[in-house]
Amino acid sequence: MPRVGVSTALRGWLDELRASGYRGLALVHSASPVYAAGLLARLLGESYSHVTCIAPGEYRPLLRGDCERLESPGAIDRLLGTENDAVVLLIPRLLRPNLLAAAAETVRGGGVLALALPPPEEWSPGGAGTGAYRRYLLNRLAAARSIFWADYDRGIVYREALPGGRARGPPGPQGYQARSPVHRRLLEAAATLDQARALDEIVLHFRSRGRSVLVTGDRGRGKSGLLGLAAAYLAASRMVGFVPVTAPRPEAVQSLFRVLDEALDRLGARHWRVERGGLVLGVAGPWFHFRYHTPDRVEPGAFTIVDEAAALRPLRLRRIASRSPRLLAATTIHGYEGSGRVLARMVEEILPEPRLVVRLEHPVRYPPGDPLEEWVYETFLLRAEPGEPPPWPPARLEPVELDRMRLADDYEALRLVYGLLVQAHYRNEPDDLALILDAPHHRLYALLADGTPVAVADASLESWDTAYEARIMPDLLAQSSPLAEKARGVRIVRIAVHPSLQRRGLGSTLLRYIEERAREVGADWLGAVFGRPGVLGFWRRNGFQAVYVSPLPSRATGEHNIAVAKPLTSLGRELVLTAARDLLRRLLLAGHSLYRGLPVEAYVELLQGSPGLAQDALADPSPAQRRRLELALKGVLDVEAVLDALWLLLVNHLLRRGGLWGTPLEQRERLVLAARVLQGKTMSDIVAGLRIPLQEARRALRRALELLAGPAQSGEPG
Repeated sequence: MPRVGVSTALRGWLDELRASGYRGLALVHSASPVYAAGLLARLLGESYSHVTCIAPGEYRPLLRGDCERLESPGAIDRLLGTENDAVVLLIPRLLRPNLLAAAAETVRGGGVLALALPPPEEWSPGGAGTGAYRRYLLNRLAAARSIFWADYDRGIVYREALPGGRARGPPGPQGYQARSPVHRRLLEAAATLDQARALDEIVLHFRSRGRSVLVTGDRGRGKSGLLGLAAAYLAASRMVGFVPVTAPRPEAVQSLFRVLDEALDRLGARHWRVERGGLVLGVAGPWFHFRYHTPDRVEPGAFTIVDEAAALRPLRLRRIASRSPRLLAATTIHGYEGSGRVLARMVEEILPEPRLVVRLEHPVRYPPGDPLEEWVYETFLLRAEPGEPPPWPPARLEPVELDRMRLADDYEALRLVYGLLVQAHYRNEPDDLALILDAPHHRLYALLADGTPVAVADASLESWDTAYEARIMPDLLAQSSPLAEKARGVRIVRIAVHPSLQRRGLGSTLLRYIEERAREVGADWLGAVFGRPGVLGFWRRNGFQAVYVSPLPSRATGEHNIAVAKPLTSLGRELVLTAARDLLRRLLLAGHSLYRGLPVEAYVELLQGSPGLAQDALADPSPAQRRRLELALKGVLDVEAVLDALWLLLVNHLLRRGGLWGTPLEQRERLVLAARVLQGKTMSDIVAGLRIPLQEARRALRRALELLAGPAQSGEPG
């Protein structure tokens, strides 16, 4: 087909796509991708009003006359919440799945996501990797239901497909009979029947003295719009005055403020917008003011509104929730950011009771069953779930290393593997899929029960020669010893067991297989980094030592990251024990500062240690401290009067023993002792956190004093 034929064919495809009301994907290859991008922008401009181009900086000046709006790949956040008829992506080299999925989210019904690409034989979307991601992407493009795929230079149309029939929008709010006193004009402002029903439920909940509401759903379901409608009701019914509105970025609340503004117009409520730098930062009226605050500076009001709540750290969300009498929040389950199911569950648990959870099902920008959404969600496995477990017990249980090229050709097998992996992470981005398929230093392992994966692990080979951005464990170990620069190892990035088959030793079985493979390649250590302290026991049971705890909580999870390692060689043993001893010392000396925010249960678990971590103690108590300890043992002084001496005795005791192991204290007593003496938490905080009577907490401290100060007073080591 001649070049003019490719343009003509694309025009015809676009006309049919627009008429269908569905969205599509267009790919045009050329030796000059920037020319292809300009061509696409011009052709799309003939049919659409709002065409946005996304391109690296060196190409944007060349597209300035062809695109209505130009953005860099790193500025995709500015587009989120906006709507475009078409988006053109000029990405001649690496094509990040996150960017592709995020750009698709902004395209409205009847629109198109267009990609300008180098020639097929030169196109390497995953970079210098295994090639499995490229192969997988080509396979998925061949399965797209709404696609135009051509090589402009050669005049070849590889594939042209359109969805059958005409799109039908989701049910609208017309005719919905509300049970609450919500105004009819406000219901009619809802984009879908979904939104109208949810608004009715929210109003009923808050009028019956409910404390919090969580709106959930996939991206593009109108969650921010629903928050805006609910805010308009609160303002119009005079239930609020000042209302802080927060989200990770001000761009994330633009839809909320837009809908709030439009809804107040419908209700005839006098109001005005507060704008700065092209962004709406608030909507105010005679008696109300909704104003955006960054998550770290939320001032409490009678109500607080939180959009994209799962993107806030759980710790920060807990603080906001504890200071807010009533809370209205929304969070995405699936979207361009990936599957946030774990975080969404955490958000739900954090919000105070009585709590209402509503879920929006219908998209608002494009029709239900949209083929572009279907392709994005299926290609990047955004709704991946573990499959049904095989009959148990199996006839055969076999650990294997998975062939990633074969997985690229076997969609169902990849879906099962990835469906397990997403259970082991707070959030799973489209980029994660490309990483496990393509990264040359990654390996995939699985435990197969009669051929079905029941446990899966993603592992990374790391050494001092590994690229900096992928070198995690060596850098952490190097903080304690220069030996890290000579060693190499395997980091378990994720390990997951089918939810219905956990606590059967399957994860440990797979871990032993990975250890065997690591020894075969000469690894000095096996390690892992994670943010959930609750899994520390699993690693400890498998012979791992805690070697690092981040001084600050992770931005993604709000938890302190924990690193564990297991030595596999004599070099690895020296390195791991040095790091573990250093961590024990840091935990003891900085428990009241860096690690004060750690849940005491996690802190005590980290202090458990082992005999191999025993080391030199600090200085012994001074004569004056011994005198006060003697008076405290006689009951003349309260335990609080000798906390400094008790701290020194406890630190020495744990350093000499290598941790808490073998200490003749009950677990509740260990928790109180660690929280008060090492973390410096108040007795009221301890009583509230552990849910125990104050007298029980005081008895625990008294018992610890007698245990530690008795030997010290007699001159024996603690």
